[in-house]
Amino acid sequence: MMRRVFVLAVGLVLMAAFSHAAGPPEVEWPGPDRTISVVVPFSAGGGTDLIFRELVDEMNKYTDAEIIVDNIGGAGSATGTNEVLGLPADGYTVLASGAHTVTATLQGLTEGYRELEGIIGLNWDPFIVAVHRDAPWETFEELLAAAAEDPEALSFGNAGMGGATGVLTVGMNLHFDEVFNVTPFDGGADLIANFLGQHVDIGVFSQTEVAEHMGEMRPLMIVHPERSTIPELSDVPTYEEAGYADLNVPFGSYRSLSVRAGTPQDRKEILSDIATQAFESDRFQEYMRRQGLLPEYSRLDGLDAYFAELENLFYPILEAADLLAD
Repeated sequence: MMRRVFVLAVGLVLMAAFSHAAGPPEVEWPGPDRTISVVVPFSAGGGTDLIFRELVDEMNKYTDAEIIVDNIGGAGSATGTNEVLGLPADGYTVLASGAHTVTATLQGLTEGYRELEGIIGLNWDPFIVAVHRDAPWETFEELLAAAAEDPEALSFGNAGMGGATGVLTVGMNLHFDEVFNVTPFDGGADLIANFLGQHVDIGVFSQTEVAEHMGEMRPLMIVHPERSTIPELSDVPTYEEAGYADLNVPFGSYRSLSVRAGTPQDRKEILSDIATQAFESDRFQEYMRRQGLLPEYSRLDGLDAYFAELENLFYPILEAADLLAD
């Protein structure tokens, strides 16, 4: 009996010693009391912001941590991107990245995607050129003819020179002999506010933004090879149908999630799992269908490879528009 008690005591001592040496049990990341911020590098209310808010709502269903949206606009997405690059690579800060990240990086406004690593690729949102509902032009051809009669009299608004809409407006202006007065704003929400306030004549918007303001906007042309899948926009001609097949500009806004380079691989995988479940949910898939978003899913290294493809796509466009960094 004494021997059994002795063996049991020795076992308990060894277990305690092993437990002390191993340290406290590891808590599963990110933990229920932690907050993950998704930095949207545009002001609240624009098309990009609305899409990521929808995604974040779904992501919160698949983690005990709290995921929030943090809007940090400015410099065509570069300000918010640089904010993320200045924070620890711990997975608690995620960037709403995309085509705007590539264009801002190539313009030298941020190190952008060169200092980021992919979490998940989401979708494309084709751009639409629109004028005011009461404008005298029914087609893009009529608008272009009016602009040619009085060069630079018509203002062509974008959501910031660092983003894809900025590259599009500059590229279109060069293509059409600089007949427009390219006018940048501080994000999509600022562009919409100024457009609706009649402070700019023409704007380039995402489908999401046009669909929400059909009463005040007249869409003239979708800058995409295919027509919109949104019923109220399905009759808007493509740029090829409008007669401008040689137009070489970004055809939409690509959206994804990225983190600062150096973030632990296991944390990236957890974030990607959460985002993938949200992306594949019935609610988010239906949301994309309603908004005419074109799925373009990728994950982790796959997103990094896709960003390299986007760089190859956008580089000659920015070069032709004289927007590349020196």
